[in-house]
Amino acid sequence: MYTNIHGPDYSFPGEPCARAGDLNPGDQIPVLGGAAILTVLDITHDTATGSTLLRLDVLPGGPAPPALPSDSLVNVRRPEREQDSSGRGDEPITVTVSLTVTEQVTYEFEADLEVPAAAVDDADALHDYLADNEDLWLDHLDPTGSNGYLCINERSLDAASVVLAT
Repeated sequence: MYTNIHGPDYSFPGEPCARAGDLNPGDQIPVLGGAAILTVLDITHDTATGSTLLRLDVLPGGPAPPALPSDSLVNVRRPEREQDSSGRGDEPITVTVSLTVTEQVTYEFEADLEVPAAAVDDADALHDYLADNEDLWLDHLDPTGSNGYLCINERSLDAASVVLAT
């Protein structure tokens, strides 16, 4: 008897993910939000159903091995592998990474806008009017800076995490 789990994603944020079909014996799957770890003991691929049967290190008499669609995502912690003598352990690999970047940008551009006549000769009045009526000029702001000048004043990487390791 198999425990069939339905849904495209069995992962939770903050942990690396892999497809169930790409798991290997020895891989560790954090569960309960990372409060417990299950180790993959054996894997069977069922090509007829497109599922992957995982035998995990659960207590005897515990739940039946879960059967997951092979393309579903699960969190995985891979044990540290010993680096071979060829030094390939330092070779770059391709992973999907989630990035959060904050930038402070200055745009300088020109736009033909309709403004009150009283604001034409008063820089403060013009500024206040345009600040209150952002919809008048926002469509003219090109985020690439192609219609004027763009300067990135500050950039910071706020967060980075591996989403999918292959």
